[in-house]
Amino acid sequence: MTDQKIDEAREKLLVNLSPELRRDLRIRAAEHGLNMQDAVTSALNQWYDTPTSHEVKTYGAKSWGVFLPAGGPERFTTECDRRGITKVQGMAQALTSWLEVHPSPKQRLVAQPVKRILVGNQKGGVGKTFVASGLAQAMAEAGLNVLLVDYDPQAHLTSRLQIPGLPEGADSLLTHMLGEGKKHLARSLVALPHERFGGRLHVLPAHRDAFLTDVKLATLQVGRDTCLARALAPIEDSYDVIILDGPPNLGLAMDLAINYAQRRPGELIDHSGILMPVWSDRASFDAYSLLCDQINAHMRMTGAVVDQLGFVVNAYDARKGVVTRSFYEGWNELTTPGVLATLKDTIEGRESSDYQVPLLEYAPDSEQAHIMRTLAKELAA
Repeated sequence: MTDQKIDEAREKLLVNLSPELRRDLRIRAAEHGLNMQDAVTSALNQWYDTPTSHEVKTYGAKSWGVFLPAGGPERFTTECDRRGITKVQGMAQALTSWLEVHPSPKQRLVAQPVKRILVGNQKGGVGKTFVASGLAQAMAEAGLNVLLVDYDPQAHLTSRLQIPGLPEGADSLLTHMLGEGKKHLARSLVALPHERFGGRLHVLPAHRDAFLTDVKLATLQVGRDTCLARALAPIEDSYDVIILDGPPNLGLAMDLAINYAQRRPGELIDHSGILMPVWSDRASFDAYSLLCDQINAHMRMTGAVVDQLGFVVNAYDARKGVVTRSFYEGWNELTTPGVLATLKDTIEGRESSDYQVPLLEYAPDSEQAHIMRTLAKELAA
């Protein structure tokens, strides 16, 4: 979801774009300190000034949306008609040329706060824990320092990673949210021992008191909305990314997680936000509608801006029938946010969960593991 205040003077352009080009654009724009919509505007202006461009392959292009300055979509369409090419080809030419002219700098041009990703959906069983864990593993494997927070009172993440619980004498996340922590929150973290993660993947385990989160926080008189952010603030500087495995409901705990993932001053659009695992069924569409209501209500009441990073369609199997395929097409027709990845229902994913072994450790060469790496590369931008 983009910033509505910014988009008042912008118009949405719908065009097909290949997932590979979308990822490259997102990564390169972030490296140059640009929001994607500004990078696209720059690319189109460069393309307009170039009389001719070489044809670019557009295989696998999917529906995609971007906000341009007022009049931008009409100008782009008119220019494509003048050149006798499709909008798909025109956009591919513009972005490919922009990427060539703007190579990756040695270091990012604009510093950003710690990346905060809430993996959320109020519908249970859609794979929030699997996606949150796989994404964190892939980012740590790639060299990032990652904190994975088990923010679900059912503690599925903690158990699936064979973590017995909090270290002895450590305080729970809720204790720190209430301002009652006696030990530094860093004492509550557990590092995954697997060599491939290089000690870079830490987990904040769930505690049984998490079931009381809504009840206990409801009694706070001051600072309730920001208590999660305050609790995590002392350890943020130690990480590149903090990923929350969200609760399967729309209660107070989810409100606080949404608040934590909101865009901070000076932060690029889509640097942080909410990643939504879904299934190809009506229940997931209904759940997403309710989640949107909660996000919009939060933004309306607080003035915050919360970015929706996109969907991960989980456990997809086209053999399940026409209805499943129809809902899958429905997810892919959405553009802002759009589908970032599709995970098929494979035995490796199920077994890694059943055996309580991280996916990238259990099946590092599996299709799901490679998809997690691709997703991590895009979201790490």
